[in-house]
Amino acid sequence: MAWSSHKAKSIAVLMTLIKISSISFYVGYINNINNGGDNDCSTTTITPSLQQRIDARVKEELDNISKSHGYTEKLFPDTVKSFAAGILSVSGKEFLSDPNYDFGVPFKKDSEYADALILYNSEKAIPNSLRRNAIYGDENGQIAKTSLSTALSNCDAMNVMFLPLGSTQTRPPMNDCYTIIGNFEDYHVNRWFRMPDFDSTNKKERALKHSHPLRHFSRITLPQGVVEFDVPELWNNYIRNQKGFVLQHFDALRTFLENFDTIQNELKDLITKRKAVRNNTVVVMTVNIGQSELFANFVCAARSRGLDISNVVVFPTDIEAKTLAEGLGVTTYFDEKNLGALPKGEAKLYGDPIFASMMYAKILCVVYVSSLGYDVLFQDVDIVWFKDPLEFFHDKSNAALQNFDILFQHDGSGQMRYNPLSANSGFYYVRANKKAQYVFISLLYHGALVRKSKSHQQVLVQILLEHSSLFGTKVKVFDKVQTDMFPGGFHYHQDWNAMRDIVSGKSNAYLLHMSWTENKENKLKFFRQMGEWYLNDQCVGHDYITRIEGGHVTDGSLINQCCSAEPIFSCHFRDKPSKEPCFDSPCIDKRCRPFWQPTPELVAELKAKRKALSG
Repeated sequence: MAWSSHKAKSIAVLMTLIKISSISFYVGYINNINNGGDNDCSTTTITPSLQQRIDARVKEELDNISKSHGYTEKLFPDTVKSFAAGILSVSGKEFLSDPNYDFGVPFKKDSEYADALILYNSEKAIPNSLRRNAIYGDENGQIAKTSLSTALSNCDAMNVMFLPLGSTQTRPPMNDCYTIIGNFEDYHVNRWFRMPDFDSTNKKERALKHSHPLRHFSRITLPQGVVEFDVPELWNNYIRNQKGFVLQHFDALRTFLENFDTIQNELKDLITKRKAVRNNTVVVMTVNIGQSELFANFVCAARSRGLDISNVVVFPTDIEAKTLAEGLGVTTYFDEKNLGALPKGEAKLYGDPIFASMMYAKILCVVYVSSLGYDVLFQDVDIVWFKDPLEFFHDKSNAALQNFDILFQHDGSGQMRYNPLSANSGFYYVRANKKAQYVFISLLYHGALVRKSKSHQQVLVQILLEHSSLFGTKVKVFDKVQTDMFPGGFHYHQDWNAMRDIVSGKSNAYLLHMSWTENKENKLKFFRQMGEWYLNDQCVGHDYITRIEGGHVTDGSLINQCCSAEPIFSCHFRDKPSKEPCFDSPCIDKRCRPFWQPTPELVAELKAKRKALSG
């Protein structure tokens, strides 16, 4: 019995060798013809019919060998071979970490454990050494896995799609199906949901139900039946002549266009006169009087650390904020025609009417400075610098970094409307090139959508995605976990290891951005207990300029009175990161998880410090 089995295996091997020999003959014959033979043989011209017969025989023999080794069926039928001739998988972690294929998107933790699928539209695109595996599968008939370099070795082009991994708070699990149809190629995704017709349905009855037929909706529609991108209206009420966001934005654009040349000339002269540019870069900010304390704290904190902010240009939206900025010695341009009518108060909540109105100022100031040919570092006012972030963006030794047109801090949110970039629109660097400039021109034209969605961040993300696909604009978002240079509200509220590194002085961070925080009052308290508040109490409040200077402020006259050389510390919440323990303070969150653990040694140390201060 054993001999019979051995004999059968030997015969199978012998037959395989014979088949390979046949293929080698045909391949050798073709090579000899194509190469003209060697010097001792006459050349032969191969006819099209003979070439076709040879190709068919080679393919037939390869298919027979595949079948004899267990590959009995192709992974895909011939009816889809025009776009699915074969498939291989590679490590998702390898793909996302390969510097040659930096897509600019932050990592999702699950991506490290998920493979990426590579679909081939023809057999010629498949790696030569894995052609049979890609067409028929591995020895078990499963999708074969290989290295990234091998998988892409014969690809002339690569089209990339990012698909959701698991569920999030705003995107519960759904039974998603992905349909690929051979047709004129398209680089957009159309989404169909089992939801009712929204035009004839109450908002409370729009949730996804399997009993509904599949219908076409906005690609950013939540399963609850909420559309994250709604079309702005021309009219709120046509009969009463009440303009909607579109016509309101037309009026704003008219003012912008009528004054653009004048503003550009004035701004260019101001930047030149004040020498408010460094390495062709201008740091751009905008502020109203409602957010003035946060802006003043940024200036005072930078001065306390000896950081160069001479190239900061602030665009105030009211005369009070203009006076403040000038009093702190910052280069100031007040575009009263375009920005003078914006609200003066601080936003109470993210996305409220004041917040949405101020988004227009954030867009205009970047357009103005970028159009002058300068690189722009835009930042919100709720930021403190630990060291100069321009050193990072100007680092020529980091060639990969210099290759990107726009670079963003990671917001940290996983909401559908921000994916896959989740770019934070409160801190980003824009290079002076036409691709980057056109992103913000496009954002300006979408001002009505910004007002409608109450967020220029979600509109900006979609424009970035479209421009990346359409124009090849290179966008980079620094991953919140992989990079610790630019921590924000996500880190402050959720990544306490990063906060402990900052508190202990071990962090590589350039700054702290107090995003993800409900209102200005809490931002002030968080900065104070982090030991990052440098604005004297006498300069807090909307009327402090009148109280201190009688309203008469000159360039830099507020610095000595308002800026503290040392941080002003106070405890407010024990369940938020702080420079020193805040054991006696209340909690702000329901979980009430203390940042500092009250060990006996730490409590004794704190008591000793308090006793020394009181003595």
